[in-house]
Amino acid sequence: MIRFGIVGAKGIANKFARDIKYVDNAYISAVAARNEFDALKYQEIFQTEFAFSSYEAMAKSDKIDAVYIATPHNFHHSIVSLFLENKKHVLVEKPIALNYKEYEEIERKAIKNNVLVMEAMWTLFLPATSFVKHLLSEKTLGRVKKAEITLGYQLPEHYPKDGRLLNKSLAGGSLLDLGIYPLSFYTFIKDYPIKKLTADAVMSDTGVDLKTEIEIIDEDDAIYLIKSSFSDNFDNSAKFYCENGIIDMMDFSRSKSVFVNNKEYSFPFRDEGFAGEIKSFVDNVMNKEIENQIVTRKHMAETMKLMDKVRALINLKYPGE
Repeated sequence: MIRFGIVGAKGIANKFARDIKYVDNAYISAVAARNEFDALKYQEIFQTEFAFSSYEAMAKSDKIDAVYIATPHNFHHSIVSLFLENKKHVLVEKPIALNYKEYEEIERKAIKNNVLVMEAMWTLFLPATSFVKHLLSEKTLGRVKKAEITLGYQLPEHYPKDGRLLNKSLAGGSLLDLGIYPLSFYTFIKDYPIKKLTADAVMSDTGVDLKTEIEIIDEDDAIYLIKSSFSDNFDNSAKFYCENGIIDMMDFSRSKSVFVNNKEYSFPFRDEGFAGEIKSFVDNVMNKEIENQIVTRKHMAETMKLMDKVRALINLKYPGE
């Protein structure tokens, strides 16, 4: 049985807690916060056996085998490093780090300490995603000519400027919060190296991107248009225009339906959709594997390098970089 600790016990961690009950051989045994009051509050919410008033105390304890980290992006590198150095397996929310340099250090520490580190890119474990990857890999409809992958929603009118999503000090912006999903998806399904990359962004007055549009042309001359936004309500689909038809993945990050030349294929989607990723991670730990078969080290590295290139193109740099 794999005992999880929780760091960052708020919105998305609540979803993780709801879905872990569908996974055999795993449960949440502890929660950590920066102060005792928050730790005890979270312990009540998650009904955990143990609560720690510091991340360091939980990392050094023998009460957990693995940790799920759901803090703002800019804290990922330091917190992930802490748990890896204490030989705990780490499942960390996207993006795994702010940049490739940070990711490289994380990977090195995981290998040195013989533990698993994995970005929680749960959308790649959905049955619909596996189906679309198979269609594209087998070229069922021929080569991809053009693809559009979008993820965007409009922030509330009075969303605070110092809120996490727009706060530069917390690595806010649509690219790191939303754009990571279509970019990671692209890295997962792509067949050819990138020949040309362009990107443009609409920036907020807080200095982060409200909207980013990316165009990738690969060495097979397929065009991939990738968009993320906090100012537009996109349909959030992944559409592939192939030589012999169209693949339309509805609501790609939470997909239950894929249309292939207008024929619908339906797929299961349980609760928050996290069960597949948690099970895969837990299976790795149980089998003493220190690399996931879907979110591989190569996948995480390629996606992070691509994020760095896009940020350079839109001139988005975070404090401390």
